[in-house]
Amino acid sequence: MRLPDFLIIGGMKCGSTTLYRDLMTHPDVFFPIDKEPESLGSDHVLTEEGRAAYGALFAKAADHQLCAEASTGYTKLPDITGAARRARELIGADLRAIYVVREPVARIVSHHHHARSGGADMPDDLLAALDSSPELLNYTRYATQVAPWIEAFGADAIRIVRFEDYTKARAETAAELSRFIGIDPKPELVQEDRVYNKSEAKPVVTGRWRLIQGNAVYRAVVRPLMSQAVRDRVRALILPKSKSERARVSADIIHRVYDALEGDLEALAGIMGSDGPVWNRETTLARYRDA
Repeated sequence: MRLPDFLIIGGMKCGSTTLYRDLMTHPDVFFPIDKEPESLGSDHVLTEEGRAAYGALFAKAADHQLCAEASTGYTKLPDITGAARRARELIGADLRAIYVVREPVARIVSHHHHARSGGADMPDDLLAALDSSPELLNYTRYATQVAPWIEAFGADAIRIVRFEDYTKARAETAAELSRFIGIDPKPELVQEDRVYNKSEAKPVVTGRWRLIQGNAVYRAVVRPLMSQAVRDRVRALILPKSKSERARVSADIIHRVYDALEGDLEALAGIMGSDGPVWNRETTLARYRDA
């Protein structure tokens, strides 16, 4: 039974979907049809039935391919716990993981927009949402989220990638990550003009489409016959587009976020071996002031 050789563990709204698509272009990498199975988010995966179901996701991988999956739920403490522990118990010590992190305010704005576009009961006002929806800040505590993975596998097995660095040099980043997971780089395969899972004008999964997606015949027979590109086109043609607008970002929001995350950001800088802050509050203030 095949199990993952590496994981993309998030973070949510930090570019993990684009990274998944970029690494998927490599012929020596196999991802299952579902990007985010989140199987390691529950102890069920440690049962005989759960392990078999998880392994079935990778049954079609060729012998020469590395198996992988990309689930942002693996860095969503405290809502999903124990993913790193289960990964170590089920997969073993040789697993590698990639964690993409993003400037905190930008991630929170994107998360907020994504949630509201999907119908989540979250206030329009971002300051109010920070009060009512703790996940906005919690999922941005990057040092806290990655700590269990470092504890389970060691720092050398976890690669933290800054979203801002990745988006500036996607092919080069894919090449570097290919070396990290142990395959020869093929940066020429990365389509840098394609950006995936953008919140703006994103197709919204409606109730009727959810029923189709969950249909056993569709999932077992129809969907496997369609390439990822075809599924993308179908979604773009059929699904309504999000009409939600991004929240306005004020100086009060920026200070609120950086004050709340100060200790975690310092810890992240230490984990990443950075001489200074991973992101700068004043730079963030200037960016939104000039926007």
